[in-house]
Amino acid sequence: MILNHLIQVLVTSLTFGTIPGANAFAIVRDGSSSVSRSIPSLHGNSTILARQGDVSPYNTDPDFNPHLNVPDISSDDLCRDTKHEEENGNWYCQKVDQIIYTKVTKPGTYDAVTFMDNQSGACTKTPKQFSGDLAPYNEPLSLVFRGPLRLKQFSVYLPGAGGSYNRIGEYHAATQTRKGIMFLGNRGGAGSGVVSGPFGASLAYTSADGLGGASSPQTIHDAPLVSHSEFIATTDQPCDDTCGYRRPGAVTYKGFPGSARVFLFEFSMPDEPQHNGDDGNKPAIWLLNSRIPNTAQYFSCNCWLSGCGELDVFEVLAPGQTKAMSTFHLGDNGKSAGDANYFQRPSGGPIKVALVMDATKGGTVSIKNLGASNGERFGGSLSASQVEDLKAKSGVVSEFTYPNH
Repeated sequence: MILNHLIQVLVTSLTFGTIPGANAFAIVRDGSSSVSRSIPSLHGNSTILARQGDVSPYNTDPDFNPHLNVPDISSDDLCRDTKHEEENGNWYCQKVDQIIYTKVTKPGTYDAVTFMDNQSGACTKTPKQFSGDLAPYNEPLSLVFRGPLRLKQFSVYLPGAGGSYNRIGEYHAATQTRKGIMFLGNRGGAGSGVVSGPFGASLAYTSADGLGGASSPQTIHDAPLVSHSEFIATTDQPCDDTCGYRRPGAVTYKGFPGSARVFLFEFSMPDEPQHNGDDGNKPAIWLLNSRIPNTAQYFSCNCWLSGCGELDVFEVLAPGQTKAMSTFHLGDNGKSAGDANYFQRPSGGPIKVALVMDATKGGTVSIKNLGASNGERFGGSLSASQVEDLKAKSGVVSEFTYPNH
C-alpha cells in the first residue's frame, strides 16, 4: 500500500469505543467517480452492482455518466497506481480506513409513486422535486442489512443543542435492546403484510433471524445472520402521510429523519464459502430513501431508478469477496458513482464503523472504520467534540467529490 510506512495512527478512546486519531493520508478527487451500472434484483437480494467491463473505474463519457462535469484522477495517486478490475467485473484501488464524500447535494426531481394496485400491477408516479443540504439524502432513510452478518449493535443520532447529538434509536444484540427501532423485511404474507404477483411480498414484520416474516414486532436475535437473510430497520413510529405513498397492506414505519445524522455500527461479516455458488456470502449495510421499501423495493414500482436515493455504506459485491465498497445510486436508470477504494471485510472479530452526514462542504458523508471493537456499548448522546472526532481524518483516507449534476 502506497506510503503506508508514513502513516501513524493515534488512538483516542471515547465513551462509545476506540477511535483512530487525527493522522491521515488524504487522497482528494476533484470531481472524480468510479462508475457502475446497478441492476435491481427481483429475487430477494440487495441491489447488485455490475460494472461494465469496457468502462474504466473513472469513466467520464457523458453518454454513460452525465453526472461528471470535470476531468477525474488528476490528483488521485492512490488509484492511479493501484486501480484494477477483478474477476467479478468490479474495479478496486486500495484498502482505506475512511472515505469522505463532499458536495453531496444534488437538487432535482424523482418519480414518486402515487398509486399501486396489488391485483392489476398498475403503478402511477408523479415527479417530486427535492433540494437542500445532502439532497436527496435529507429525506427519511431506512437501513438495510444483509447476511452473512454478526450485528452486535447500532445507534442513530440526530443533532441536539450546542453541537451535540442525541440518540433516537438503539439496537443492542447481547441485551436484546430495541429502542426507537422497528425491524421489517420484504416478507409480506408470512404473518403480516401482503403478497401479490405484480409486486411480490410487501414490507412486513421480520423474524428474529431475518429469514422470514412475523405477525408482530421482533428483535433481531443475538446470533449470526446467515447468507440471504435481509432485514430493514426504521424508527418505531408508524407511517402517516409524511411518509408519502405506501403500498396498500404493507407494514410501514417512518424512516430516520433529518439531513445531519450519525449512525454507529458494530458488526462482523463472517465468511460462508458454502454459499459462494448460490449468490450468497455477500454481506452489506446500506441506506434507502424510505419511499423505496414502502412501495416495492425489488420491483420497478418505486422511485429508485429516478434517483430518490440509495447509499451503500459497506457492501461486499461478489460472493466470498474480502473487499467492501461504498456507492451512491444517483438515478438516471441505475447509474451510480462511488469510490473504488475499499474497506477490508471484517471476517473475524467485530469492528466499529461511523457514518456521519452533515451540511459542511456542501454536504459531507464520512464513512470511517473505527477499528476492532472494544466491546463498549454506544452512549445515549454524542458531544460536539465526539462528533468531530468521528469525522476527523484518520489512517488512510480517500476524499471524493460527489458527482453532482
